[in-house]
Amino acid sequence: EHTDILPNHSTMSLVALRDYRLLGGTTTAAGTGGERKAIQAELYILDIASRKLEWHEAVLPGVQEYSDLCISPDGVVYGFADRKIFFAFDPVRKKLIHSADVESQFGRTNAQQGPRTFVQSPDGTIYILFDAGIARIDQATHGIEWLADSPDRIWSGGVFYGGRIYFGIGSHLYSYDAGRLNRQ
Repeated sequence: EHTDILPNHSTMSLVALRDYRLLGGTTTAAGTGGERKAIQAELYILDIASRKLEWHEAVLPGVQEYSDLCISPDGVVYGFADRKIFFAFDPVRKKLIHSADVESQFGRTNAQQGPRTFVQSPDGTIYILFDAGIARIDQATHGIEWLADSPDRIWSGGVFYGGRIYFGIGSHLYSYDAGRLNRQ
């Protein structure tokens, strides 16, 4: 039941942490025809073994949705809130270490059910799918670097396979050569 985690919230995004715990991001949006009751979205940590909520907080006040989460090789969790606020979160200290509204610079992230905004390559590079194209996270500075424009609005993402980043535009499957993106 939703009351077992956070009442009146729905889980929108999840990422596995290293110590048999999950970091979840909620949405305040109600299901089809439902009534919004929660005031703001929250991040939470759930212990998998005990199935108990360990911690929760509205780390970005006023946010309505933690759209997607991704864990970096060094344990920093990157995420998007409301498809426009990019953040870095330290799950050990339970602290926000970076946040920026990137909408004016990059637009909004892709959006569908299970958007898969982040695409991680086997070498740990983390790419971001925005409506208008592909970017990459500089994990040392938590900055974002624009790599390529998309021929149309990216709807759904994303997977890394065979050196390429795959994503959907409408009913079509597109891909970019990640090697080419990284040489620009």
